[in-house]
Amino acid sequence: MYSNYFGFNEKPFTLTPNPRFIYLSKSHKEAFAHLLYGINSHYGFIELIGEVGTGKTTVLRTLLGQLHDDSYRCALIFNPCLTGVELLRSINQEFGLPAQTEFANELLAELNRFLLAENSRGVTVVLVIDEAQNLQPAVLEQLRLISNLETENDKLIQIVLAGQPELEALLAKPELRQLNQRIAVRYKLKSMSLEETGFYIEHRMMVAGETGGVLFSRNAVRLVHFLSDGTPRKINNLCDRALLIAYGEERRTITPGFIVRARRETQHLPRRKLRARIVTVCLVLTLATAIGVQLFSSKNWQQRISPIAHTVSEMQQNAPTATDQQRFKQLEQGLLTLNQNDAHVRAFNTLAAFWGARQITQFSRDLTIPTLFTQLAKKRNLRVTTYKGSLEQVLQFGIPFLAETRIPGTLNNYCIAITPGDSNLLFVSPPLNNRNVVSVSDARLLVSGTFYLVRPNQGQLPDKVTANTNVTTMRHSQKTPSPAPTGQQP
Repeated sequence: MYSNYFGFNEKPFTLTPNPRFIYLSKSHKEAFAHLLYGINSHYGFIELIGEVGTGKTTVLRTLLGQLHDDSYRCALIFNPCLTGVELLRSINQEFGLPAQTEFANELLAELNRFLLAENSRGVTVVLVIDEAQNLQPAVLEQLRLISNLETENDKLIQIVLAGQPELEALLAKPELRQLNQRIAVRYKLKSMSLEETGFYIEHRMMVAGETGGVLFSRNAVRLVHFLSDGTPRKINNLCDRALLIAYGEERRTITPGFIVRARRETQHLPRRKLRARIVTVCLVLTLATAIGVQLFSSKNWQQRISPIAHTVSEMQQNAPTATDQQRFKQLEQGLLTLNQNDAHVRAFNTLAAFWGARQITQFSRDLTIPTLFTQLAKKRNLRVTTYKGSLEQVLQFGIPFLAETRIPGTLNNYCIAITPGDSNLLFVSPPLNNRNVVSVSDARLLVSGTFYLVRPNQGQLPDKVTANTNVTTMRHSQKTPSPAPTGQQP
C-alpha cells in the first residue's frame, strides 16, 4: 500500500521471515557462534532460549544456511506437539528414512543405522527442534534416548533445543534432570540495544530499496526501542503501522507521534494505562532532546525515569510564569500558522485512529465542522455529539474529542483534537508551536466551550448534550468498534 509512496520495492517490516532481511545483532552473532561451537565439538545437546520475537528462528535459519550438505545432514522440526513415536517418525522422514512403522524400537533402529553410516563418512548429523517448550516430558525423554546413539568416542547426533524461557522451567523438572545435565552449551538471546535498533530499521529499509523517501527521526527510533524492548518482531509491528499512518497523512518523516499511534493500534492496552505511559515517554523524549543523552536503555529505564520525572516537575515549577494573555497569544500564533483545512483533517484522523476507524488519505474539499466532519464520521460508524460546557467537564468523559477554539477576527474557528492525558497534561493534534502536549490551564485559555465528542455509533444518546449529561451513561457507550474497511473514498 505505502511502498510506492515511500519509494520501496517491497514492504520493509513484514513479519514473515525473509533471509534477505536478516540482521544479526551482537547477541544473534554470539548465539550463532555458541550453536556452531557446540555442533562442531559434538557436545550432543545444545540449548537456545529467547523471548517471543527475539529472533530465535533467524539464528536457526542462519545456522542451517551455514551447515553445508557435504559435511552436515540437518533436520528441522517445526511442530513439536507430538508423541514420542510421532517425533521419531518426523525425524526419520526429515532425514529421508523409512518411517511407516508404528513401533519406536524399529524407528530407532533405522535411525541408528543411518547415524552410523553418516559418522563413518565424516558427516555431522544435526537435529534442530524449534519451539521446544511445547514438548511433553515423555517426548523429551525420547530425545534423551536418541542421544544415547553413540560410538565409544563420539555422539552420533547433535540436538539443538530452541524455545522460549518456559523451556528452562520444563528442563528443570526432577524427572528430566538426566537430560538437563547433558546440555553442555546454553545461550539466552538478549534484546537489541538502542543503537542496534536504529541499525536494524535502516538495514531493513535499505534491503527494501529505500531511496530517501522516508526518515525515522532520532526520537522516533528511541521510542520504538523503548516500546519494543529491542525485540525485532515488535519493532516490525510498530514501524510497519507507523509507515501506514504516515502514508495516510502524506508525511515522510516518522515522528514519535506516529509511533505512539502505531502502538495504540497494534497493542490493546487499557486506555488509561496507555495514556499515562505515553505522557511519561513524551516528557522524557523532550528532555532527552534538550540534554542530548540516550535515555532508552531498557536495562536502566527504571533507574533513570524517577530522577527524570522529578527534573521535569522541577523545570515546570521553576519556569517563569507568563500571564494568561501572553500564553493565549503564543497559542493563537501557533494555530494561525496552520492551514485550517489541514488542521481539521489531522484532527479527524487522530480521533478516527483512536477508535480504529479508517482515516482520510486524500481530501480536496474544506472539512467544515460540524457538518462535513459529522458526515465523514458517520461513514466510519462513528457518531459526533455536540457538547456545551467547560474543558474540565468534557475531560470527565475520558475519550478524545474535538475542541472549538476562540480566535478573534477569524471567520471560522479552528478545531483541534484533544486526547486526555495524566499529570494535568493533554495531547493535541495538530501540534501547537511544534508541541503536541499542552497543560490543561493552557488549553482552557484556547477553547470556546463548544466540543464534539466522537465515539462508536451506538446507544441512545442525543445529538447535543450539556454539562448536566450523565457521564456514566456516555462511558457505557464507549466500546471500540471493529476497524472500518479500507480502500473506500472519504
